[in-house]
Amino acid sequence: MITGEHGTGRYISAVKALDMHLSAQGNSPQLYTLSADWDDDEAPDPEVLPDLLTGYGYLVDATSRNISGQAAVALTSWAEQLHSVGSCVVVIGNEGDWRGDSSLQFPAVRPNAIQVARNHLAERLNSPTQAQWIQPDQNHASSNRMFSRGPATHEQTNGIFSNLITHRVSPSNAVVIAERLSRVQPDRVINALKKCNDKDSPAIQEQGQRELTRIRDEVLLWKNFLEKVLTETGTRGPDRIMLLAAAYLEGASLELCIKAAAEFRSSDELTVRRYREGRSPRRRMQEVGVDVSSEDKASFDSRPGLASSAIRTDWHHWPDERSDTKEWLQRISKPGGVAAAWALQIGERLLELSCNAVDPPFFDVLDSWILTNGVDTERARITAQLLTSAAQRNELARETHKKLLDWAKKGTLHQRQVVAQVCSGVYGLRWPHTALVRIRHLLGTEDSASRIAADALVRYAAKGGDELVRIIETVESWVVKRRPHPAGPRAFLALVDPERSDGLLTTLSTLSQTTSQIRYFLVAGWCATLEQAEVREQAYSVLLAWAQAVEESRLNRDFAFGILTDVRNVHTPVDAMSRFLYGNPDQEDPALINARYALANLRPCVHESCSHPQCPAMQQINGPAGNGGTLGREHDLQQTIVNDDEHPDQPHNGSASGS
Repeated sequence: MITGEHGTGRYISAVKALDMHLSAQGNSPQLYTLSADWDDDEAPDPEVLPDLLTGYGYLVDATSRNISGQAAVALTSWAEQLHSVGSCVVVIGNEGDWRGDSSLQFPAVRPNAIQVARNHLAERLNSPTQAQWIQPDQNHASSNRMFSRGPATHEQTNGIFSNLITHRVSPSNAVVIAERLSRVQPDRVINALKKCNDKDSPAIQEQGQRELTRIRDEVLLWKNFLEKVLTETGTRGPDRIMLLAAAYLEGASLELCIKAAAEFRSSDELTVRRYREGRSPRRRMQEVGVDVSSEDKASFDSRPGLASSAIRTDWHHWPDERSDTKEWLQRISKPGGVAAAWALQIGERLLELSCNAVDPPFFDVLDSWILTNGVDTERARITAQLLTSAAQRNELARETHKKLLDWAKKGTLHQRQVVAQVCSGVYGLRWPHTALVRIRHLLGTEDSASRIAADALVRYAAKGGDELVRIIETVESWVVKRRPHPAGPRAFLALVDPERSDGLLTTLSTLSQTTSQIRYFLVAGWCATLEQAEVREQAYSVLLAWAQAVEESRLNRDFAFGILTDVRNVHTPVDAMSRFLYGNPDQEDPALINARYALANLRPCVHESCSHPQCPAMQQINGPAGNGGTLGREHDLQQTIVNDDEHPDQPHNGSASGS
């Protein structure tokens, strides 16, 4: 009796044991497989067992049932009879299934799957190069090879797919992987590795890594297995949905997979019962290639890549059921759905599917999440993370950029929050101009989304250097050229708010002492902002914050009151500025009183040293100049205004610009 889990090599071990035993007796072995054709509470009937003939070996596959004590006695008795005529029998089963003499039971010892695959490639398939790809390389980290110097060589590819076959893969599945790997041309791997070695171009490095990932996915498709399980057997009912549920919810409990599967197409009691009647859910899962762990969780450890391949195969083979499948995924993953906690994994697998699928479901499912009642912060974060990933995939980038623009312009609050979170992260760093356009639309409305967007704007500017220049130029264009849109004033107030802990206002204060253009930006920004009725309360709050920061020595007095004096001289003091200068019964703290004294006593600055042609204070002295203006450094900067509304899908990575 040889026992062990599926994939431990118990079958081939039994065959080898039969062959070795019979060959040792000088016989020419005749080997046969017998089905365990009896119920769990029965024993094999001696009447149906083969006749006693010399030199015959029998393998009884009892893995589908327990071997009761009665059955064990019957099999042992028959084995003794076979032995007496020079024949033998080996029974294979699962661990713990044998109820007979324990001295007859031997555990199957799984051979090293990687070594099996390497031997198969080198000896049977005549592919020594591919055999080297999967050799264990303990002294090597993949990232080191990816970015080594010099041209890629065959030697450098040794071990490049060392993690393709894991310790959980069965020897038989390792052979299948090896056969697929043998069809991969070595030059293809060499070229991919050459791109990975290109340190001068991150984009080319990314292409190389993508190609290596694509090769890996091709090898692990499990296409033939899935076609046999899902197509040849005509499995279109509960078994197929159980496989899909496990594929999308890999790592979830078996019970959750059953509940999710029962949600497909109907929630009536009859449909739900179908998933729990007949064969056990565990057996159904195993028959369609799903592993069930000792913790009753669905996994694909023995068939890496089967989950994603099952998802692709199902979507491809049954186009008439795509709508039902999509609605099912929306139903189980929506906030409050049975699989709501697995929304991120479901979204990631839909993203991979949608990169090459017809009628991709990724965006429709995300839309359903955000339009559903009960959207919380975590769901918004997950959606933002998935859209960020989608934007980095060439197949989905165009639609992602467009969706973010549409949501920023006319989306719901939840959609706008998602856009703000996307622009706050990697998306904003990779496509700063595109992100700023979306932030401008978000800042058009005062809500939680615009506050997230303003925070992102300030964090980006606080990096200093080119990032600060880009933000100042962009916000200036919003303030000067897009009046009376409130996005510019809201962005300006965010940048000059001393209550923020990023120290940006201190940086602007220091720069304004040596760069007149920065001073112009502050004066012009305040003037335009104070004219905007929609930001009146926010402007007044920031003015008070300036006064308080001066009082607490957190902001340079000469800088703050010098700027506000220029603003007072240019701006007709109404609304926020009039309340600040002339009094407000609700706000009479010492900081405000001291600020009024300072502004009353300081002489107006004539700005004779300001080189900016549109300086508001200079216009008060010299008369109005022409329209327009840009923020310069030591020389005029050419400002390119790109209307991203007309080209929403074209990321801009060039020089700083505002729109």
